[in-house]
Amino acid sequence: MFHRWCIGLILGAGLAAGQPSPARTQAWVLALDARGGLVGDLKPAELTVKAGGKVRPISFLKTPAETAAAFQSWVLVFEPIRDTGLRAGAFTAAADFLTKVPEGDRVLIVARGKDSLESLMPGFSVQRSQWARALAKVPDMLPEGLVGSPKETLQGMGFQAAFTDTPEGPEGQEALNALLARFQAGAPGWAKGTHDQRGVSVLDRLNLNSPTFITGLIATVTRESKALGSLIEALTSVPGQKHLVVFSRCESDDMAHPSIKRAMTQFFKRERGDLGGPAESAGLITRDLTLIQSQTKARAVAAGVTIYSVAGAGQNVQGLLGTVAPATGGYVFPLGTGLESRFGQAIQVFGSRHLVAWVEEAIPAEPGNLEITTTRKDVKVFVQSMR
Repeated sequence: MFHRWCIGLILGAGLAAGQPSPARTQAWVLALDARGGLVGDLKPAELTVKAGGKVRPISFLKTPAETAAAFQSWVLVFEPIRDTGLRAGAFTAAADFLTKVPEGDRVLIVARGKDSLESLMPGFSVQRSQWARALAKVPDMLPEGLVGSPKETLQGMGFQAAFTDTPEGPEGQEALNALLARFQAGAPGWAKGTHDQRGVSVLDRLNLNSPTFITGLIATVTRESKALGSLIEALTSVPGQKHLVVFSRCESDDMAHPSIKRAMTQFFKRERGDLGGPAESAGLITRDLTLIQSQTKARAVAAGVTIYSVAGAGQNVQGLLGTVAPATGGYVFPLGTGLESRFGQAIQVFGSRHLVAWVEEAIPAEPGNLEITTTRKDVKVFVQSMR
């Protein structure tokens, strides 16, 4: 574990201005320089806030150092992951991540079970030994695909926003370190799963020749996304910065592959009696996935949740939440070789954000576009795209 104030001095003992309000006139802003280093000293004069298409005056700005004393909440969600190697990489990166969570921060672990998303603890916990016990269960329970008929709400132990527990001694960190060492040692078959067959096109993997099959799969993905959405909505009342990290490599991510959109306009040979084919299936997928992504983004922004996606294979293949995460101020990580080193280190900047507030003429009646920019040279800011 590390102390968030290692990144900068704590200038204040509390948050005089409080947390982002329901009126959505505040936002967490991450600033990075050209080398990817944290920028923690932006001034109000260096920022421009445009909300709902209008430039808004900034009412206050708190630096990462000034907000460092406040606890943050982290949710790790494991959707189905195929391929033994990818599973091992995801589980090891998650364990490494947990060993680095700042002291005082809280964690909730959720994983896909036999047919639905399940919470592995009753609420956010500060007990690291509980994190270790929960994560240790994931390799055995996590399927490689979206099997079963998902419930539309979080199952397992559910989620109690009011749940609290007490910090423990060094044994908690020792339990996490031991789990990480076990994962890294890589006993044969520890991550479960099978080796994914290489060279299979997404169109064949999803069986786009059958619109009937695709319709059923879309219904499954929709229910799965509603369960995730119910969790996001439950986080609305949780104070402070809230981060939701989703590990995934399954059918829902395949549906977001660029080749699906291309298939909408491709010519496919028809056979007598065809009720449709890849082009029709691709159209169905694109329509419904766009709606799912839009709804997930809106829920996250309304709840003040920053989403991080660990799913795709690269820059152009980012999985279901690949377009959603940046819109909430989050990141997209490829699920592949080197994930552990990149992901574990990134925690040092995830929670180190400026808190920016602005003045609206009236409380926004509905979500609108949000754009925050800086005039400081070679600095890029990351912020949700809606308010």
